[in-house]
Amino acid sequence: MTHSLRVLATGPSGPPEELDPLREAGHAVTIGRPLDDPGRRPWTEAERAAAAAPADVLLASHLETVSAAVMEAAPRLALVVVPFIGVDKVDVTAATRLGVLVANSPTRENYAAVAEAAIGLALVLLKRVKHNETRLRQGQWSRRQDRGDFLFGKTVGLVGLGQVGRELARRLGPWEVRLIAHDPFVDPDVARALGVALVDLDALLATADVVTLHAALTDKNRGMIGAAALGRMKPTAVLVNTARGELVDEAALARALAQGRLAGAALDTFAREPLPMVSPLLAADPTRLILTPHNVSHSEAGRRANLRLALDQILAVGRGEPPAHALNPEAIPRWRRRP
Repeated sequence: MTHSLRVLATGPSGPPEELDPLREAGHAVTIGRPLDDPGRRPWTEAERAAAAAPADVLLASHLETVSAAVMEAAPRLALVVVPFIGVDKVDVTAATRLGVLVANSPTRENYAAVAEAAIGLALVLLKRVKHNETRLRQGQWSRRQDRGDFLFGKTVGLVGLGQVGRELARRLGPWEVRLIAHDPFVDPDVARALGVALVDLDALLATADVVTLHAALTDKNRGMIGAAALGRMKPTAVLVNTARGELVDEAALARALAQGRLAGAALDTFAREPLPMVSPLLAADPTRLILTPHNVSHSEAGRRANLRLALDQILAVGRGEPPAHALNPEAIPRWRRRP
């Protein structure tokens, strides 16, 4: 039997008719603040709580923090689902306590897109594309000292060997690189099958020519790439972050680049988004620091695939079934007992 759900889409990024499969199944859909609205401002926690109060399901955007207070204000809430991978803005512990399931949308398109983006950014840095484009636009031509470098023959260090890290390792396999990774949670047999050597973080930082971040954000790894970590890296190395901005101490990175202690970096994600105009990153040499607005891996095809998976999971909950990608399955027994 299908139960009619009240769904709050806090910040859809596409046309409202994309949510029609929910309406056609008899569910009521409320649209919050579409991401593409000019001048859109984030919800305050009080606004989020008030909007969520009647909801059975929150389809949350990447800008919304779903705190314990928000979920506690919604006594009917059964599911928080995001149309992407990361759920670091959702208090999963509180959700589990309340019997609320939390689900993400881990599509192949998502993993592949982030892996491709990380490789692309690393290549732009190694080939010194920004440096040479700047010189050309100034009316200058090539010099021997402007040449870039190979990726093949280099050591690539993956911080995190989850789905994205594994996708990246598969793609780099034919590139004749040495792959190393730091991930205390991965099965060594999985790493071995990918041709990846597991090492501790200090060894990875000291050895890798390219360090690329693919770790989920936790309280333990927040700021893990700070002054000390950057100091362990080779001055010829480059850093790529397509994971979470809070993994990197941005001020320390800007200093390392300014002092020539790092060859380059590329960031697609930041501790505060949108990136504040007072960020020290904006004062760094733009030929050595690539900054993109958390969209380098985004595509319309990927966005639609992610949304379809999120909607499928909402429809499953409407049928009384747990979502396919519940991140807190231990909450399912309590979830089933909800009125």
